[in-house]
Amino acid sequence: MATQRVDPQLRKTGIGVVGDVPWGTHFFMFYETKEDLLDTLVPYFKAGLETGEPCLWLVSEPLTEEEARNALGKAVPGFERYVADRSIEIIRGRQFYHSGHDLDLKQAIRNWAQKTDSALARGYAGLRVSAGTAWLERRDWNAFSDYEEEVNNCIGNWRMTALCTYPLAGSTAAEILDVTRTHHFAIARRHNGWEVLETSELKQAKSEIKRLNDELEQRVIERTQQITAANEEMRKEMLERQRAEEALLEAQAELARVTRAVDLGELVATIAHEVNQPLTAVVTNGNFCLRRLEGASPNLDEFRAAVTEIVSDGARASAIISRIRGLLRKGAFRRRELDINRVIQDVSILLRNELNRNGVSFRTDLKADLPHVPGDPVQLQQVLINLVVNATEAMRHAADRTRELLIRSAKTPEGVLVQVQDSGPGIKPEAAERIFEPFFTTKAEGIGLGLSISRSIIESHGGHLSIAPASRGALVQFTLPVSSEVLS
Repeated sequence: MATQRVDPQLRKTGIGVVGDVPWGTHFFMFYETKEDLLDTLVPYFKAGLETGEPCLWLVSEPLTEEEARNALGKAVPGFERYVADRSIEIIRGRQFYHSGHDLDLKQAIRNWAQKTDSALARGYAGLRVSAGTAWLERRDWNAFSDYEEEVNNCIGNWRMTALCTYPLAGSTAAEILDVTRTHHFAIARRHNGWEVLETSELKQAKSEIKRLNDELEQRVIERTQQITAANEEMRKEMLERQRAEEALLEAQAELARVTRAVDLGELVATIAHEVNQPLTAVVTNGNFCLRRLEGASPNLDEFRAAVTEIVSDGARASAIISRIRGLLRKGAFRRRELDINRVIQDVSILLRNELNRNGVSFRTDLKADLPHVPGDPVQLQQVLINLVVNATEAMRHAADRTRELLIRSAKTPEGVLVQVQDSGPGIKPEAAERIFEPFFTTKAEGIGLGLSISRSIIESHGGHLSIAPASRGALVQFTLPVSSEVLS
């Protein structure tokens, strides 16, 4: 029989004082009466049948096979079914150990191997046995004791539990010691109850298990302390990282504000001209009203028209100043649902005179009925201003080209697309690979942060900023998702 490792699953013995045991358990009992045998073996085999184990009961005096079968039949519902499918065999113990008239213990060990192999081949988890020894003659005792020792050494590799029964009457002290030596433990009746009597081997094994458990417990405690310390260190690192990220975000926001100021610094003349236009109109209309008041009969319709223009031009100047203040404002950004075409139009108004001053022909191609995108209008205006200013500067240095600028909007599967295309010299391939890197610039007076910050802004909105192929000039585009999940 090929040996197998012991299944760690515990098996129910049905004997209350014993409880559950693993495969490979070899224990015994000394009995005095037939009732002692039935009191332990009936629940032992009943538990085996109910847990799906084939059972072999080798009966000896004072029990007969019929008595064993009747007692088990009364205790186990459907007992005949177990008998029919050979889940239980009840035979005389003597015939199992004898070959003809001679005691053949080697054959007995081969029989155990065959029985166990047969049980496994039939799909059972293992084999449950009990063997009585009342038939054993005293002249065979030493040989049988050696046999029990060999079984005890081998059974740990078998899927078997074995309960051996020995008659107490007539057993000598030496024989009792032999039985104790060749089994894991014993059960014995004391004060009308059953007790487990541990052998020195079992006690030693339990002591070793306790020592190993104590060592394991100590190792678990030490490992737990190590993990706790590591977790605390990790928590500190996470807090430090969180503080660093918060500081970085704050620094990025401040850098973006400063960059907007730098970009707008280049537009001071344009902004002054933009504001001076409505203010000049206000002054002109005011002087007109003063002159008319000095006349003999003021025309009220002329006064009304002049005052109306004053109000309109004042509102226009206020709106321009509000846009500039918004772009330079320091503080938390606020995202909301935006019409990207309206953002483009606001930037177009703000930069109109700058584009005219540089001789740029400007037009838009804005797709109607675009879905709204969630975003911060000031941040998106900053991106568009940066792209338009970059395009204007690129065309300024290309005197031999017609200066044309186009801003286009459209709907794509990714969301809303915005493109800024100029008619300048375009972007060289080696520069295109690095153009979004911080501090990389192709301008002698540039600081190389505009496009890097613009990409960060678009990515914080869940979008993407990139350079696209173009037949002429440079084409920079960004997409923004329409999902509200990017709102914070």
